[in-house]
Amino acid sequence: STTFFLLSTMFLSRSSLAALFAFAVFGSANASCPSGNDPNCAWEPFNPYSCGADLECPYTTRCDAEAAGYNIEADCCQSPQPSACGLIFDPLVCGSKQCPYDNQCIAELAGYTAGQCTSPPPTCPEASKDCSGEPNNPYTCGSNRCEYRSICDLESAGFTTSDCCQDTRTTSACASIEDPVSCGRPGGKQCTYSTQCQADAAGYSSNQCCNGIPATVACASIYEPVVCGADPYWCGYANQCEATAAGYSEAECCRQPDQNTPCSGEFAPVYCGQIGCQYSNACLAESAGHDSNSCVKAPGTYSSSADTADTTSAASCKAAAGAGAAAALAAAAANFA
Repeated sequence: STTFFLLSTMFLSRSSLAALFAFAVFGSANASCPSGNDPNCAWEPFNPYSCGADLECPYTTRCDAEAAGYNIEADCCQSPQPSACGLIFDPLVCGSKQCPYDNQCIAELAGYTAGQCTSPPPTCPEASKDCSGEPNNPYTCGSNRCEYRSICDLESAGFTTSDCCQDTRTTSACASIEDPVSCGRPGGKQCTYSTQCQADAAGYSSNQCCNGIPATVACASIYEPVVCGADPYWCGYANQCEATAAGYSEAECCRQPDQNTPCSGEFAPVYCGQIGCQYSNACLAESAGHDSNSCVKAPGTYSSSADTADTTSAASCKAAAGAGAAAALAAAAANFA
């Protein structure tokens, strides 16, 4: 199979910055997943979790998961970005909640040591009914990459299509190269393919996929996450070295704040850099490496320490932030008018 299943409902690949860490969903989310609808969560640092009995509900931040009514410690597993650790498949389950990860590197990004993880039983459930009359429509399912010939087969084996990755569905030839991409909705399962051609054949467009890290590139194991790309489609990487290896310059990426920085909860959002990276206050922007000269206040927003709105015009903000931030600032002006 040309499909490599990273992990059902565990990872985020491509994101949208309607606000900095608010991500667009490709396809509709699980209708049974609660939404907290807390607008302030859009300004929280990207830190994805999967929650629920089967980890079926993806959230891009801890704030979103808690606003939806979940207890992070009891109901959720942290879902680090797949691009941080290459495409090694050595599945593990970790911690008392038995959170599943594709390899130890990814598990460590979620906070688990090797001593907290074990290998799951290397078994694939068999289909319980005769599906020989069903059309060929292959899928790869679960953390053990179980292959099934049809939807009927995978469902009778106890999976749903949300647990699985669609295999390529074409007789067209794709080049025999390794240029991996990771595809899927933010916070949901990620399906990786050896090339975008293979992903296209499985039904994913390039806007639903992120470039992987070439096997020849070795970056230090430093977790200083960035999101890169162009609005409305963005990709997450563990550090700028990996983002550069995937084809993004530093100017095309937004750094996330250092979570150890003691910033207040003040809500006074700012836009920074050439592409309008957005942070909920200047302290967090500084923690992410921006100085005051590269940031402007979001137009029409309130500071928690002030009684009046900042009435700075969107036009002057655009000029101050640079042409690359224009679209984000225009959206902000509409949102906060």
